[in-house]
Amino acid sequence: FKQIKKRGKIIQGKFFGLLIASHQQTRARFAFIISKKVDKSAVKRNRVRRLLMEAVYCFLPKIKENVDGIFLVKKEIMGRDFNCIKAEVAKIFKKAAIL
Repeated sequence: FKQIKKRGKIIQGKFFGLLIASHQQTRARFAFIISKKVDKSAVKRNRVRRLLMEAVYCFLPKIKENVDGIFLVKKEIMGRDFNCIKAEVAKIFKKAAIL
């Protein structure tokens, strides 16, 4: 996290921020950080994490290969459905120019 934060850039979206940096490996890697400040319930935080992972997997074949990304989730994502999250992921990927 510290290395990506040091050499990367952050792109803010409506539901999350994406901290992104390039690396030398041959595949894209993503992590998801959902704080207890977003929701106290671990069940709800894990549900959001699963929805985000599924949305990212939909775009994985189209993503540039040498990229690291960390999703920093905001409270506004709570209660959103999959299609809304997927659209926001697509928008932030295009903004970051990795699609």
